[in-house]
Amino acid sequence: MVFDIPREKGSVQRQVSRLLAKTGAKQIQRSVWKSRELQELIDISSFIRKSGGDARILEERFVF
Repeated sequence: MVFDIPREKGSVQRQVSRLLAKTGAKQIQRSVWKSRELQELIDISSFIRKSGGDARILEERFVF
C-alpha cells in the first residue's frame, strides 16, 4: 500500500502507522507498506481516504 496524508493530519498518520503495524504489515518506506492481509489494507485505505488522504493498494509482481 502506498498512501499520502496531508502534513496537518499528523494524528491520522500516527493512527495509520499503528494500524498497519498491528496487522503485521512491514514498512518499506515512510508511506509504503507491505502486507498479505488484503481486506485489512482495504479497510485502512478507506480510513485514509475518509480522513482526507489518498491511498493505493498495489500488487507485487516480479518481472525478472
